[in-house]
Amino acid sequence: MNLRRYIAKRYIKSKNSHSVINHISRVSMVAMSVPVMAMIVLLSVFNGLENMVRDLYKAVDADVVVLPAKGTTFDEVAVRALKPEEVEGVASLSYTLEQGAMAEREGSRTIVRIKGVDEAYARTLPIERHVTSGLFATEYEGEPTAVASRSALLALRCHSVSPQDKISLYAINRQRISTILPTGGYTRRDVGVAGVYNIDDQHSDMIFISLKEAQRLLNHPDRCSSLELSLQPDADAERVKQELQSSLGGEYKVLLRDENNSIYRLMALEKWGVFLISLVVMIIASLTIVGTLIMIIIDKREERTTLLTLGATPKLVRGVFIAEGEIMVRRSLIAGLVVGVALTLVQQFFGIVQIDAATLMVDAYPVELQLWDVVAVAVGYYVIAKIIIWLTVRAMLKK
Repeated sequence: MNLRRYIAKRYIKSKNSHSVINHISRVSMVAMSVPVMAMIVLLSVFNGLENMVRDLYKAVDADVVVLPAKGTTFDEVAVRALKPEEVEGVASLSYTLEQGAMAEREGSRTIVRIKGVDEAYARTLPIERHVTSGLFATEYEGEPTAVASRSALLALRCHSVSPQDKISLYAINRQRISTILPTGGYTRRDVGVAGVYNIDDQHSDMIFISLKEAQRLLNHPDRCSSLELSLQPDADAERVKQELQSSLGGEYKVLLRDENNSIYRLMALEKWGVFLISLVVMIIASLTIVGTLIMIIIDKREERTTLLTLGATPKLVRGVFIAEGEIMVRRSLIAGLVVGVALTLVQQFFGIVQIDAATLMVDAYPVELQLWDVVAVAVGYYVIAKIIIWLTVRAMLKK
């Protein structure tokens, strides 16, 4: 039997004239469990939002991206000759060319991002699921077509989807540019509209056309700005990256999805930033146990004297009150974890809290419970509370 813990439990359960202290102890445990519950829910919300963004950006963020180490484009023929598709773990790949341009239709103009893609792009990234009207096609009956964002078409006052309804794309012609006579220093391509897509504001100015058409428009024959790859479900992304880097050489840089898009790193930093701020809140909430322990120590003065008379050492007496604080901490921790996990799982599987589906493209507020978050919250709370208990008991018994 652990004597210190046994005596501490007896103190908590004791019924005497000062039973109000027991009620205060229970209130303190509830107060300490609330931040634990809140942290579980909050971290799960961040997980849900991160997964929602990842799922949303799968249509434009490839698993692995190959970029030129210097400059903005690379030789398409040279990269194809290295056969990156033969690297183990690669499921599909697509060559793309992206650059700024201007779009015009019947006097309406807007600045856009032109992205030329080959025929494998729709197999490499699931862009088709974001097409809201028409088809994802860069060619129709031998004529070039485009798939434009809804915002870009609205800026051009184009309200129909038809390969016969043409929009004009303009780009600077680097071979004929002249600062004295700028007339004619641009190239123009007319394309029909085969489809409309909608993802988010970050990709509201993108227009997809065929890779060959983009190379003609942007005056980059046989040049590409990136090679985008999708991996097999069981592939080791880090290993594939290393093999690609080794086979392509130092003229190219290979980036994983998280490395290529800073929004994922930003969301991770935000999550753990909120975790650290929540730890501060947890420290403040844990201070409620200080007042409770002080009252218990004062209330048990006679019991302390009795224990010392019976031969208990000061270390044992101090351990009794530390054990009492630890019991309160464990109970509040378990209660907070149980309630927080339960609330998160209910929202995760049943979607009780609904949101505007038109805003975030989901019906219920996204949450996802992760084991490591629960462990981090439990360890952080227990360490903080135990330090506060030890300091409180030590200071009070010295007096």
